[in-house]
Amino acid sequence: MKPFSVFLFISVFVLLINAQELIPAWFEELPEAPAGFHFAVGYSGKYFDQSLAREAAISLAVSNLAKQLEARLIFELEEYTDGRLRLLNPSFELSYDEYHVLEINKNFSAVDSSITRDGYFILITYPGGSRRHRNSSIVKKWGSRPEWTIQLPRSEKFNYGIGMVSNYSSWVRAWKDADEYARFDLGKNLKITAQSVHAAQQDNHFVIESKILRQSYNEIIHDSKIIARWYDRENDIYYSLCRQPR
Repeated sequence: MKPFSVFLFISVFVLLINAQELIPAWFEELPEAPAGFHFAVGYSGKYFDQSLAREAAISLAVSNLAKQLEARLIFELEEYTDGRLRLLNPSFELSYDEYHVLEINKNFSAVDSSITRDGYFILITYPGGSRRHRNSSIVKKWGSRPEWTIQLPRSEKFNYGIGMVSNYSSWVRAWKDADEYARFDLGKNLKITAQSVHAAQQDNHFVIESKILRQSYNEIIHDSKIIARWYDRENDIYYSLCRQPR
């Protein structure tokens, strides 16, 4: 029993270390940028060299902003069911224009940055120059569960999408995927093509009916912002909310 107890203690200790607890307020909720400007966040995990962590965070912030300006989403989902089993075969592909990355790198400004025991965070603006934002940069704990994690907001002005991932060993990778899935969900809510195919075959005097459902879209979306994030520490689930003007 003693070796097991030690192993259990170590496992719980590691989970507590890896759990993301402290974040700047603007990472949880993206501030509204002044007219003509765009905000985006970048982040890196635990670091040995602070300057390298900052470079990694800036690089991610720039790519996040490029996706915000314009992103091509290609999504395909094939679902097969025959009464006995159900198979899903999803495919996701997100790309963005490297030209936007070059232009952002030429003219962006760091609005704010924050260092926690979990990593390095940075808030940038494009074009450079605006340093005004609502939220405080004070490091804080995650707030209570927001309503949008249960039900998407309803609005006549905006479209929304939500991304969710869980059980990641790296919170950096978790947020990257949650952000991308939020954009794919936004794209699915905007436009999707569905095709259903039914088939029947006889097997030992029994008729087995099967159905194949295909869903897909290939769209370019503009001005899609990850405006909010939330981490469910109890269930280890990462949530991202994406918004786009109608």
